[in-house]
Amino acid sequence: MPPTTKSQWRSRLRAARLSMDDDARHLAAVGLASAGAGWVAQLCGADVRATVCAYISSGSEPGTGLLLEALVGAGHRVYVPVCESGNQLSWTEWTPGTGLALSEFAPVMEPTGPRLPFAGLGAVAGLLLPALAVDSAGVRLGQGGGYYDRFLAALASPADGGTQAVPTAAVVHEQEVFPQGALPHDVLDRPVAWLVTPGGWSKAETPEQ
Repeated sequence: MPPTTKSQWRSRLRAARLSMDDDARHLAAVGLASAGAGWVAQLCGADVRATVCAYISSGSEPGTGLLLEALVGAGHRVYVPVCESGNQLSWTEWTPGTGLALSEFAPVMEPTGPRLPFAGLGAVAGLLLPALAVDSAGVRLGQGGGYYDRFLAALASPADGGTQAVPTAAVVHEQEVFPQGALPHDVLDRPVAWLVTPGGWSKAETPEQ
């Protein structure tokens, strides 16, 4: 039977990721580096040096190591998230060789540098966000921790120093992009504006009224 609940979807998607072999993972990481850097370049111009938010991949997620290196190599300033109490995120600058430590709040490795609120990063050209899947309208299925949904909600709140103008993109494999309406979601889920896969990037469709 096809999955219906978020839990069922997550179980199936995680199993599919775990079934990928090392060659497939490497090819995906190479493609993602090119696609992610290309997405940023088309947002701000190929010769513009910008601030970009991304993340350090964990477990079976599409590998972002080469992507982070590509962004820094292109001259961008890259920040990645750090989990805080209350399902909140801070941001730390990433460069090759940045020290990592196990998060106090999640089973992920995080950079050990100074932590800043998102509002302290200045103008951000784009946000690359993890996801297990996304539909063509930008509805994102995350891991279930709630960190990014809270963060995306804060972006839309001027009281929190956020702005809806910051472009957001979910990072997934091609086979993890589904037709509009296929994924379960609720009012707390925040859609993204772009989809980035190892094969390229595309703008999310306008949701049907």
